Amino acid sequence: MSFSGGLRLTDLNDYITPGQECIKPVEVKKTGSASGSQIKVDHTGDYYEVTKDGEETKLEAARITLNDCLACSGCVTSAETVLITMQSHHELLAVLEENRRLRGLGENDKAKHVVVTVAPQSRASLAVKHNISPLSVAKRMTAVLKEMGVDHVFDSAFTRDLTLVESAREFVERFRGSKGQMGDGLSLPVLSSWCPGWVCYAEKTHAEVLPWMSTTKSSQQTMGVVIKDYLAKKLGVLPSQIYHVAVMMCYDKKLEASRDDFYSDIYKTRDVDCVVTTGEFDRMLSEAGISLTSVPELRLDSLFKADTNRDCLYSSAGTSAGGGLEYVMSYAARVLFGIDISPEQIATCGRAESTHPLIDVKAVRNQSDHREISLLDPTTRKPCLQFAAVYGFRHLQNLVRKLKSGRAVYHYIEVAACPSACSNGGGQIQPEDPSPAAKKQWVADTERTYVTSGEYELPENNPALSELIYDWFGAEGLDSQMAKQALHTQFRGIVAKANSLGVSW
Repeated sequence: MSFSGGLRLTDLNDYITPGQECIKPVEVKKTGSASGSQIKVDHTGDYYEVTKDGEETKLEAARITLNDCLACSGCVTSAETVLITMQSHHELLAVLEENRRLRGLGENDKAKHVVVTVAPQSRASLAVKHNISPLSVAKRMTAVLKEMGVDHVFDSAFTRDLTLVESAREFVERFRGSKGQMGDGLSLPVLSSWCPGWVCYAEKTHAEVLPWMSTTKSSQQTMGVVIKDYLAKKLGVLPSQIYHVAVMMCYDKKLEASRDDFYSDIYKTRDVDCVVTTGEFDRMLSEAGISLTSVPELRLDSLFKADTNRDCLYSSAGTSAGGGLEYVMSYAARVLFGIDISPEQIATCGRAESTHPLIDVKAVRNQSDHREISLLDPTTRKPCLQFAAVYGFRHLQNLVRKLKSGRAVYHYIEVAACPSACSNGGGQIQPEDPSPAAKKQWVADTERTYVTSGEYELPENNPALSELIYDWFGAEGLDSQMAKQALHTQFRGIVAKANSLGVSW
């Protein structure tokens, strides 16, 4: 069939309309004679270029790597439209197979030291599918992966604590620098940057908001530095001798891992070599004929002496977006205003059974994906901190408009590209029932499992975190130049290119 001359690609089934170059299904090699040609699709789905003379040429499928995606002018939130060749569970299996071959030849020194870190959102998704606790999921994943040849399996919630502490410190510094004045173009508001879908959207379409982005790395990338720097030194190996895999809830985490900022030119290695989504990990087990519920539990791995006897998971107050809003507000209230309020108190406010005299919560237009939370001054009852949580691209677009017009009166905004935050990540396991009601309930169950998945304590009271900071950064701790370099990143606007598909089909 031939497309009419007036047909153009528009709605491509994503949270936001992607740039058309991102989803280009075929490679069109422009020639001088191509003017006026058409493209047709046959019954098998193959594409053909048809000239005015009726000559047909079959078009090759375009292959788009992760680096290509990060460099283009479109959106990268739809993984189904990107042919990912660098990162998958097949890549992990290939590394493990090569390790077995090398060790069989007695060349152990050439084998990679394989480390897997698991996101708590992924554990929650697996727990809901298999109807077991997140702790049991963690122990069974440890057993499965070690049986496959993985050397260490770690909980990325540990570096979530480190990221929370550094994010709160960054916010306080920027608040003091701006004297609490919002919209100065430099310091406030602070926009969280843990969601790579949101970061790509901002870099490609709204570079003017980038000065407000928090520069603290996400927990995935912070763990990447811990593994490739701290652990490598502990093991006495080069960073390039470690193969680091992250099990994550989101396809965009693959894109985050492939950013040039997280690549070492010295050692020719990335902080995170491969990202496997929750669904891919589950599929990997199915392909191997392994049932997670039939695997015996194995004790959790630990990087630190303080964790040696730990038999529980780390937890954080707040939603599956990571708990940044709750912890940063709690820390800022204590440090800036001398108000002692815990992240748990902030997290539960707004629910029918929980209120606090100094916390005001409202859902914007009755939407749970857009909440405003204010800390009130005990004397004047006026807001001294104004925070917000914004999830889903529909709300993000509204947020950006408010930021650009100066109408967003917030000090800090927790941002997630997916509605319902990271429990609803595109890489999570999906329910067998495809109905909207079943999907909504599945996400709610995953979120509830995430929130209740472990024992909570303030991140700064985590003994393993204190051990890491002192052992890694020395007496200066997080104030050291080494810590600033390890825990922070940067963002840059991407100049849009001309749309090569802006032609008649």
